[in-house]
Amino acid sequence: MATKQGRKPRSLAQVEAVRANIVMHALQLFQTEGYSAISMRRLAKEVGCAPMTIYAHFDGKINILQHLWAVVLDAVFDDIKFKLDHIGAPNERLKIASQSFVDYWVNYPDHFRLVFMSSDKSRPDVDSFIKNKSTLAHFKYFSGLVMTVLNQRHSPTISQIKIQSDMLIGGLIGMAFCRNTIGDYPWADVNQLIDSLLFAFGVKPKIKTIAKS
Repeated sequence: MATKQGRKPRSLAQVEAVRANIVMHALQLFQTEGYSAISMRRLAKEVGCAPMTIYAHFDGKINILQHLWAVVLDAVFDDIKFKLDHIGAPNERLKIASQSFVDYWVNYPDHFRLVFMSSDKSRPDVDSFIKNKSTLAHFKYFSGLVMTVLNQRHSPTISQIKIQSDMLIGGLIGMAFCRNTIGDYPWADVNQLIDSLLFAFGVKPKIKTIAKS
């Protein structure tokens, strides 16, 4: 008697497609109803599958959230790298990257809240994501830009690069946070704020000249 064949194993591409579909629906659910609305049962309903299908691809709600964080950060830095593709000057690269970073969070406030303001998450959950190699690589991208700028003036130490990079990232996130949470305050132009922050690196803002008639 012939044995009944089981279901053919899914290819890696098929598995990734299912995971991407789940993450997409989770992001849409977060944007419309917030993080508290995301449950495995509710998400399964939105995707159109059984809850066990969700569990087959993710360990739980926090694992889905970590994937959402990764998707958003990938989008942020893909946008930055695209804009820097044909820019060679170190100062200009750092300035454009900084502007793009803040602009993204201001243009997508839901994504900012997802990454930086999600509630009901524990410190270990955040730490495990931050220590992920892919996450660290994103923020180290700014370290590389900072190092290139500093190398124009002197040979910076690892400590100097670290301090300057952290100051820059913290300042940029702070700008986005203020824009997204205290939007009614008449903040100065964000590009002027970035120019002031980058001045600490010796990146002087371009001064527009008015031609004399």
